[in-house]
Amino acid sequence: MTLPEPPHDLGLGRVVAEQAEERFLNKDGSFNVRREGLGWRAVSAYGDLLTVSWPVFFALLAGAYLLLNALFGAAYYALGPGALSDAPTDGYGRYLSCFFFSVQTFGTIGFGHVYPKTFAADALVTIEAFVGLLGVALATGVLFSRFSRPTHRVLFSQHAVIAPYADGRALMFRLVNGRRADLMDVNVDVVFTRFADTSVRRARQFQPLRLERASVTFFPLAWTVVHAITPDSPLWGATPEDLLAWEAEVLVVLRAVEEASHQNVHARTSYRAAEFRWGRRFVNLYRRSQRGHLAIDATRLHDTEPA
Repeated sequence: MTLPEPPHDLGLGRVVAEQAEERFLNKDGSFNVRREGLGWRAVSAYGDLLTVSWPVFFALLAGAYLLLNALFGAAYYALGPGALSDAPTDGYGRYLSCFFFSVQTFGTIGFGHVYPKTFAADALVTIEAFVGLLGVALATGVLFSRFSRPTHRVLFSQHAVIAPYADGRALMFRLVNGRRADLMDVNVDVVFTRFADTSVRRARQFQPLRLERASVTFFPLAWTVVHAITPDSPLWGATPEDLLAWEAEVLVVLRAVEEASHQNVHARTSYRAAEFRWGRRFVNLYRRSQRGHLAIDATRLHDTEPA
């Protein structure tokens, strides 16, 4: 029995693959599909705290800190006027005193002029001290994880070009490492996808593109990824109008190792037919620095010129 050829849809599946008028991958590498109906168990506080932006992260920490102290301040207030020493007797002033005493207890500051006077207040201080230790430990752990989490800033060109190459043409796009930390063992997978009419239905087809070079050991500057358009290429003989009619898209998946942390990083992007530039080539990125070193001008990453 002859086994069917394995699919090359990168795991997207047939249902997702047959969706038209939407790109599979956004330019930033995020997917255009959503998982719904998973319920509250799908929420991962740890994962969300790792992936939110830094302003949101610190805003959440500050909000949790103020909320905990407000709750413990209300608990001290509920114990009555005699629970804490040197506490004002009026309602608002006494709550503020309880709140700031909670802040001192939570942060193990202890100025000493306000202290618990009853067993209930001592018990509440014990509970808050324990919660404070846990809170500091958890916040420190998440903060460390955010700093140690491998992230990338691989910059892809906004457009792919169809430019002269050797005795024919080639599909090209280029990328630059946007961080000072070097990347090593960089591998790129490129898949061409298009709609085609079959005897049953209009279905999307996937075909890996053979690259001039699919991997590089070192990635200090820039890399232009090249797919030569030969007779066995799915782009052979295609025109801009063909690619638009096919709803063609080129999917790009990059894997690399960050030299500083020796951790794996991943990047994704895609190019739709409207983002191809025919008969153009990328401008030269390379130049000599004032000290004579070879350098690239990353501001010209997206620039093209007539081929």
